[in-house]
Amino acid sequence: MGSMQNPKEQFWDKHAIKAAIYRKGKTLADLAHDNAMPETTLRSALIKPCKSAELVIAKFLGEPLYVLFPERWTSNNKRIYPRYSERV
Repeated sequence: MGSMQNPKEQFWDKHAIKAAIYRKGKTLADLAHDNAMPETTLRSALIKPCKSAELVIAKFLGEPLYVLFPERWTSNNKRIYPRYSERV
């Protein structure tokens, strides 16, 4: 049989995030309305960095930012800035 992935390990891509929000009974539009922000801001956060929307999504899902957006956040909630990462 094929190797089984640990069920605790969750891979969060934009589709998984949207599905998790939907499973909790909301949509991106609902979250945007509940937090008085444009729906496009929340949709954008699934594709590119947007701190305010990332915080709303993380709070709603009950997951830390670095788990949902590991390429954007460190485990101590510091923003990763790719343009600075190559500098010494």
